[in-house]
Amino acid sequence: MLKTRHENDRPADPRCLETREVPAAFLRLQSPREQVALPYSSLLKLSLKTDGTALELSYVTHSVVIAGKNLDVVYKAVAEVEARLVAVVAADFTDAARLPSYMALVREIRIEPLDAEERRKR
Repeated sequence: MLKTRHENDRPADPRCLETREVPAAFLRLQSPREQVALPYSSLLKLSLKTDGTALELSYVTHSVVIAGKNLDVVYKAVAEVEARLVAVVAADFTDAARLPSYMALVREIRIEPLDAEERRKR
């Protein structure tokens, strides 16, 4: 007998990544503490840990570290300038263990402004 899949059987979408096909001018980063939009034009470097749990974005004026799961999805969207928003998952999100690999789960975003000396080094 075939088992039918019910709406409740699918894991919820954590809504950590919003994309669009048209290149975005800014990448919005949203956490419970702050919301920042940084221009793609000042993104210097993008690096992803091999296990897909940490993503680092180096901007002219800021350093951003995103921690979570399946972040290769976010890496690809940012590298292709399609990511509009990267947001931290809601604290009450319970489907993390059942999340498919094509969905990103962002647990933390740290945004650090660089001082003048650090900016000169870049």
